[in-house]
Amino acid sequence: MNRAKYLIIAAIVSLLVPVVGCSERLNLREVTTNAITATCEAQSYRASAVQTYTVDDKIEESTFESEFVAPDCSHQKTSGDGKWYETIFIGDKSYIRGSDMPKWCESPCQYDDPSTGATVTAQATSIPLEKELEPLNWQVDLEPLPDEVIDGANCWHYRGKVDMDSYVDMLQKTTKSENGQIPEHLEEMRRWIRNFELWVEKDSYLIRQLKSEERFTWVNPDTGEESLFTGSTTKQFYDFNKPISIEPPQM
Repeated sequence: MNRAKYLIIAAIVSLLVPVVGCSERLNLREVTTNAITATCEAQSYRASAVQTYTVDDKIEESTFESEFVAPDCSHQKTSGDGKWYETIFIGDKSYIRGSDMPKWCESPCQYDDPSTGATVTAQATSIPLEKELEPLNWQVDLEPLPDEVIDGANCWHYRGKVDMDSYVDMLQKTTKSENGQIPEHLEEMRRWIRNFELWVEKDSYLIRQLKSEERFTWVNPDTGEESLFTGSTTKQFYDFNKPISIEPPQM
């Protein structure tokens, strides 16, 4: 009698286990949506990134450092291939300097290229975080990975790939060239492969680390030859909502 009772209990428990597992399964799409919102709404943060890319078997590496203060102040440093650039954005004003023009100037500004002697126009550019994170909205095949601790924060860890057809469809609806036509390069992006790996803080949904991988071919407009590009970028976010001061440079 007791043996039969224990068998029945064991059978019930075995049936309940997968039900509980399903109910606790993490909704990674919802995590991604919350992560984009929380990270973009941060009042301040710092970030650093390393990008490694290969074109025709030539390997290059670039490093990036940035800091941001809401609503419209940012400071960025970029270096790679023997060059470096630094930009500051404060409201509608921007400033730039670099290895070929070490003195700050208000963007856009002109300088003489030391290698060619030609006059070059320097324009400070910056990609809003919302636009940088937009491809995450188009991920498919999301796969959970073992949780990790990043900069002391307990994080969900997962990966996915971008549905490039859906992503390009969205871009074509929202992007127009100067003559009102859809830029031709957007159609080429359908052949790209883009994968992301994310580390999202459990308590706040802030993105603590983001790794992207890209692979695509492009045609050199001068030679007509096709080249293969592969790249990997790992970016870490930190100092969220900490006091950060960004001031105009001494000109």
